Amino acid sequence: MKKLIRVFIAVFCLFFVLLAIPGSHLRAISPYTQKIPEYMSRATLRLAESIDSLMGSRTGPDSHETASSAQGSGREKAKTQDASGQDSVKEEKEQDSSGQDSLKKEKEQDPAPSGSGRSGDRGTQTPAQTPAKAGAETVSEDGGQGKDGKEEKETEFKELYYYYTKISDEERLLYDAMLLLAMNYGSGGKDSETRLLETNPASDAFAESYTRAYNALIRDHPELFWIAQEKAQFECRYYLLPSLGGQYRVILSLSDASGQETFNEDGVSIYLQQQALLEKAADALLEQVDFTQSDAGIALQLHDLLIDTAWYNSDAALSASVYDYAHTAYGALVEDSSGNAGAALCDGYAMAYEYLMQRAGLSCIVVSGYAGPTEADTEKHAWNLVELDGEWYEVDATWDDLDFLLSPSEDGYELVLEALSDEDYMSRIRHYMFNRTTEEMRSFTPGDEFTYVSDNGWVALLQPSVHIRSTADESEENRDYVTPLAPTAEGTWYTWEMLTGRE
Repeated sequence: MKKLIRVFIAVFCLFFVLLAIPGSHLRAISPYTQKIPEYMSRATLRLAESIDSLMGSRTGPDSHETASSAQGSGREKAKTQDASGQDSVKEEKEQDSSGQDSLKKEKEQDPAPSGSGRSGDRGTQTPAQTPAKAGAETVSEDGGQGKDGKEEKETEFKELYYYYTKISDEERLLYDAMLLLAMNYGSGGKDSETRLLETNPASDAFAESYTRAYNALIRDHPELFWIAQEKAQFECRYYLLPSLGGQYRVILSLSDASGQETFNEDGVSIYLQQQALLEKAADALLEQVDFTQSDAGIALQLHDLLIDTAWYNSDAALSASVYDYAHTAYGALVEDSSGNAGAALCDGYAMAYEYLMQRAGLSCIVVSGYAGPTEADTEKHAWNLVELDGEWYEVDATWDDLDFLLSPSEDGYELVLEALSDEDYMSRIRHYMFNRTTEEMRSFTPGDEFTYVSDNGWVALLQPSVHIRSTADESEENRDYVTPLAPTAEGTWYTWEMLTGRE
């Protein structure tokens, strides 16, 4: 009897040992060593090199985990979820002879909203100037997230990837995995990334964390415009791991969602080709910048270059499509989905300004909310915050890119033409939303300095306005979980007047 008990105990222990061996039906994570194609941006290449240095000495969490056995007790479940909020839950998914899922439960939600009108909303590059460490956090042998070097990493990220530093550790793991998949997309590298998490992926808490991680990624990386516009989508599956105290193996992948051919005859992703065009367009503008000036001076130059390059595409604003490239940095610096060069909406301006600032090594983020003449008359909108000498300022390049439609029959037509031809006056009003405080943006009233006065009379071309950021209470409705993490802008020193000597 004792011998039988010993045999039983040995078999029981062996069973749990086997649970710690990676399942053969899943790809194992290996150190990130994939070569980044030459057509990807230099910034992305440097990001990859930094990730390689972070991860090169470790094996992935797959070396310490496994999914529930396929022959197990029906505990195995997988959940797929795209970052816009659409998700589906699949239990022991089977396929019929046609390849269709024969057992599938789906729950769909509205995709993340995008703005319209002279506003618009959407939120997201990596700097070519400053190589920052990105990618997965270190993973300890028990599958947990290591903390060594965390403060150093946060400091390096703080300058250029603000939202990454404001999300939780588990959300960073998801962000890291998504970033690696985006960098590897179409390169023949790994097609999935695995992380160990404590939060149940079937819970509402995970759905919120997943969306926040995605929001942070897209807002931090405007070069991933093709993912933001859902040309490709992330899928998330998970498995419960009893052998690791009930943790969850979460497996993310990135696949095309356009339904069209997305690789050229050489097997190169058209999205990565578009990224290269975005970088080339940014290079052309950056070559015109005087980098001997202060950071604030560089920020002003980039603001002016952007509004001289881009134009507000009212037709795209009226379009029913929220996935036009006019909502992206690519639209503002290259072309929109209709091939119009430099055509953008407010989020396109905001993402382009962030991209240019990051390429110059300066900290800049995108926020979204509502803007208009009054609180009762607003539309969805997106604009920027920039950090200069430790203080934050708000910038709205869209509104600074003024466009006046005039009719000779209107009263004061000649005086308005006179004002528009005054270079000093126009320079002032084309910077009225440059480096403002949050309080000023929240309720702006033009001062006397924005009134044009001449011997023929006076005219005021600006009107009071409001910029109201999205709040945490609106996050679920707007699918924007990161704008509430943005700082309050209180900087008052680097105004346009101070930088141009017009005080």
